[in-house]
Amino acid sequence: QRPPDSNYRNTNNMYHCKIIGLLALQLALLAAVNGRVVTKDENEILYPPQTNSRIVGGAAAPEGLAPYQISMQNLRGRHFCGGAIIDQRWIITASHCVAGVTAPKIQILTGAQNLKNNTGKYYYPDRIVMHTNYNHPPYANDIALLHLNDSIVYDEHTQAVKYAYEPLKKDDELVLTGWGSMALGGSTPDVLQTLTVRVVPYEECRAAHTDNLSSYVDVGHLCTFNANGKGACHGDSGGPLVHNGTLVALVNWGLPCAKGYPDVHASVAYYHDFIRTQLAATTEEEALEN
Repeated sequence: QRPPDSNYRNTNNMYHCKIIGLLALQLALLAAVNGRVVTKDENEILYPPQTNSRIVGGAAAPEGLAPYQISMQNLRGRHFCGGAIIDQRWIITASHCVAGVTAPKIQILTGAQNLKNNTGKYYYPDRIVMHTNYNHPPYANDIALLHLNDSIVYDEHTQAVKYAYEPLKKDDELVLTGWGSMALGGSTPDVLQTLTVRVVPYEECRAAHTDNLSSYVDVGHLCTFNANGKGACHGDSGGPLVHNGTLVALVNWGLPCAKGYPDVHASVAYYHDFIRTQLAATTEEEALEN
């Protein structure tokens, strides 16, 4: 097992994402990059490629359930990933959401329950920090931070969430939130969706996947399961999973969609040093500038 790794890349120009899509052509490109044959099982791997947020089998979230939830959008207002507020100037998400994207092409919507009712406030990142070892090994280190050019104004609909530093136990219940359809291929609803899922231990998660996929379950991942027909799908990418008010994971990947396999997420506790180090370094820089 590799130890927790706090390496990161600090850049506004994101590098090519090797995990690009579910489509055969995109997976062919992935195979070419990695110099190997992609198996049938790998052709079914879920979300890093697709950035359309979905929760299968979820329900509309009660008002105020997740004030830390953000919608990551392009400049035309199209939602493409989730994330969470962890500081007035910082958003946390998955690296595959921002790979190949520059900070000026992104806007962050906070404080919204419904994406179409013109509530919430927009903020704009001026820096993207991806983990240096993103996708090395494949599907690992899928975590990123976005620094905003202005401080988020907190209110009853917009708040930061504390992030975890201790691992969870089997069957701990987590709250997953995101905007998305309640079925694969369905339209994307405007209202925030939620689903309760349970923690699946690392070894059980690896055993639940085929030989071709089990190697993609990394020690830096946290797996969850609800039931066949319920789970994350084609996105919710970068979206938060919370346990007792603490951010514990970010949606990474899985098999489409809610077919009875555990979903796989970045463990926030595992990457705690990466998060803490970056926030502390930036705070020191800003203090020196002032």
